[in-house]
Amino acid sequence: MYYPVERVRILAGELMAPATIRTFTNILPLDGCGWYKIRLHFHAALAAIVAPYTDAMYRWIKAVTVRTSRGETLVNAVPGMALYRLNCYLNHSTPAHTHLLAAGNAAVEAQLEIPFTFNFLSRKEDTILDTGRYSNVELQITTGTIADLSAAGAVDWTAPGVTMCIELVRTMAAIKGLDGKPMALPYISTYPLVHVDVTPYWDLESSLDLGLFGFFIYNRGAMPIPFCCLTGGGSDVLTDVTLRDSARTWLSLVNFSTFQQERKELLPYNDAGILVATEIPTSEVGMYPHWFVRNGSVNEAYPTGGKAVSRLEFVNATATQEADLCVFGMRAPR
Repeated sequence: MYYPVERVRILAGELMAPATIRTFTNILPLDGCGWYKIRLHFHAALAAIVAPYTDAMYRWIKAVTVRTSRGETLVNAVPGMALYRLNCYLNHSTPAHTHLLAAGNAAVEAQLEIPFTFNFLSRKEDTILDTGRYSNVELQITTGTIADLSAAGAVDWTAPGVTMCIELVRTMAAIKGLDGKPMALPYISTYPLVHVDVTPYWDLESSLDLGLFGFFIYNRGAMPIPFCCLTGGGSDVLTDVTLRDSARTWLSLVNFSTFQQERKELLPYNDAGILVATEIPTSEVGMYPHWFVRNGSVNEAYPTGGKAVSRLEFVNATATQEADLCVFGMRAPR
């Protein structure tokens, strides 16, 4: 079962106001096709920007959630910056976006992909979203305020403000028969940031229907916004990262140099194949990724179920730091 892939624009020019929660229902076509990804295009007209964040549009996207009519959460309130970094990991390139400049931008663009399939799986159709199972797939986007765009908070919104387009990348025919049927649902989630001088660990969800393909920690200075970083990037001060559960230890006191080698495989490049040092997170500083599945099956995912405790912990050399965690994997269909 293999069908040609098509790209379909579902929505265009949708106005996205600051500090709002927009829920889109009954707009995504459920005709039994398999979805590879949803691509979001954000466009803005901004001017008179003082001390802007270069990645401001991603900071402005506070949360992205995808739910199905069967009560399944595929993307669990994931911030724009977390999706940005996940896109870098999966695609080995940065999403297309415009760097905000102090002089202002006539047109600002930022793209994000919500992946339902993963290139590192030997059979990528294992997590393709079979829309024939649902009566509705809901997309919810929470936006931030003007203060998220600039350290000075001085930004002029000019008409039409921020607009969004939604694009689907999907198969051209319904998924039929037994061959090629997906085995699991994609799952992406984040955990609340931790202050390393208080709780330098996360207790991961333990569920019989949840398996993880990988995770990444992002370490940064004290910032009030989850998955946002200092202008110059994060901080490499994490050591001795350990993942243990009630069955065994999966990561044992992994040091910085090991993660550094992992990160070199994930550095995003621009369209010319050149590493752009000013990109975040192309500096690779502050990134701590781990893959449970490198080139294999969904059956190789880290099984979270049946564990009395599953804890990801680390040592941090600087007590003023904060850290974020994003996990990606699969859940069993309901």
